[in-house]
Amino acid sequence: MMPTIPMPGALRWREMYPLIDGDGSCSLIYDLERAAVLEVPEDLRFYVAPALETGSFDDGGLLWSWMVQEDLVTAESQAGWGGQACGPDPSGYWDLGMVHRMDDQVCAHLSPRTEGEAAEALEPVFKQSLGASRVQLSLSWHGELPKLQVVQWILAEAERLAAAAGQDISFQLSLDVRQITLALAAYLASAPLRVQVRCDPFPTRAEAAELRDWEAWGSSLLLLAPLADRVTVSCLLPGTARLLEIWDWAKSLRVRYLDGVRCAGGPLREYRNDLLAVCDEIASELEARRVPVDYRPVTRIVRRLMGSEPPDRAAAGGGFAWAASSEPYPGLESLPPDAWEGGEDGPCPRCWARYICNHSSFLTSPSAGDRQTPNSARCAVWLSEAEAALRLYHRLAHCDPISVVQYIEAPGQVPFDSLRRGDIEAPKLPC
Repeated sequence: MMPTIPMPGALRWREMYPLIDGDGSCSLIYDLERAAVLEVPEDLRFYVAPALETGSFDDGGLLWSWMVQEDLVTAESQAGWGGQACGPDPSGYWDLGMVHRMDDQVCAHLSPRTEGEAAEALEPVFKQSLGASRVQLSLSWHGELPKLQVVQWILAEAERLAAAAGQDISFQLSLDVRQITLALAAYLASAPLRVQVRCDPFPTRAEAAELRDWEAWGSSLLLLAPLADRVTVSCLLPGTARLLEIWDWAKSLRVRYLDGVRCAGGPLREYRNDLLAVCDEIASELEARRVPVDYRPVTRIVRRLMGSEPPDRAAAGGGFAWAASSEPYPGLESLPPDAWEGGEDGPCPRCWARYICNHSSFLTSPSAGDRQTPNSARCAVWLSEAEAALRLYHRLAHCDPISVVQYIEAPGQVPFDSLRRGDIEAPKLPC
């Protein structure tokens, strides 16, 4: 939304989006260029959206004065702003099939079945990571039970290669919930791994048999309780499934991280209301200095906003500083712009949420279901998540910073340095 303003100095409005409340007012504005969420003064909240839509001011000039004060009216050229909110320079990002690079981090997805295959897979990863400071390996055998001897070999060899290159390294292992056993849980508790547990699509109330399966899986997840800070539970949410029901299920099992991918279809208003209720509970728990469940579709966006906050604004007390241990980019969307529906002039280049939605190349979830081209139904879901995340981001700025940082950091990772120091025992293979 950038109407031409006939004023000297070639002033223009920044790209911004009004977050409309239920009564039609606008209490918050999202500034795309600076990754900022600004609170609108109460006496201007019914004027903002019409002004952005029409480009005319009928409030006596108060809105214009406020926008100038907040630097929403600028003489900067559109091409000149740094673009931290829109992600890294394209030259810093590439995708070679199962190996992706974003700035100084390389993410690789591996599924070797033998140590020989693992050696062949690791060699190109570390060749392509030259100059990067961080490497993340995501291990998945697509429903098969992994051979733990191979997993252990990968951990040791990758740590050796990373240490030789002076790089930080982290690991994630993806499992099906049915594969969790007592012996496997014991191994994972002492291994330097984050764990993604995949579950079937969450059922509706009408699917009683499937809901019983989910209740039974709770006993499997309880086996992972000792490493709850490193476990993310992932599933699909069909259009008729309620987010609040899986939210309550996760809380009952003390799940720390929940990553749900909402499928298109079903009542969108219901999902939007559930999102707002979840975000309200997250903020309320943090205000009470308790640790809530981390619902990744919204906190992934919050992390992105925290990580792209301009340093000078953060230093001035206008928002969060750079996020410590901000979440890596686990499954980068590799579709070029001309592959999107609508081509280069399709919905994404013009969309107000293009830098933060869960289809964004910066945020694509590792769960199945988001790597799809935009259409009206999918975009409606992603935009609802983006708006809920912006509201949560604004509210977290008013919470205790220490509580927020402890909550918003990426899932816990046991570093290899701890193993070398002897802080924890080296992982043992189950008999």
